[in-house]
Amino acid sequence: MFLHLQGIEGGAIGFSEYGGAGAPQRRMGGFGGGSHQAIITNTTVEVIVPRNVVPCIYGEDGGCLKQIREISDARITITDPKPGEKETLIIISGTPEQAHAAQSLIQAFVISETQVSVS
Repeated sequence: MFLHLQGIEGGAIGFSEYGGAGAPQRRMGGFGGGSHQAIITNTTVEVIVPRNVVPCIYGEDGGCLKQIREISDARITITDPKPGEKETLIIISGTPEQAHAAQSLIQAFVISETQVSVS
């Protein structure tokens, strides 16, 4: 399993097998120039997950996805994979904190589903 994340700053972020390293690191690009810092109010993160874990993320009648949205307050879109694709793209948007919370919750679902499948 490999999750690929891409944020607005253009850097790719990956989770290693089973996410053993914990939370992903982010590279935030800033603007050069003294004491001025960029304030990011909205971010979009793309997460690629194995197609077989999508039902677990949705949950029964969409219940799990609804909880992820409520807890994180992020906007989450699960795209329809092309026929034959083994991975699905999930698009998360919101404040950096909202996107990170949703990303973490989705990662937890992927890890738990992957560990159940391996056992």
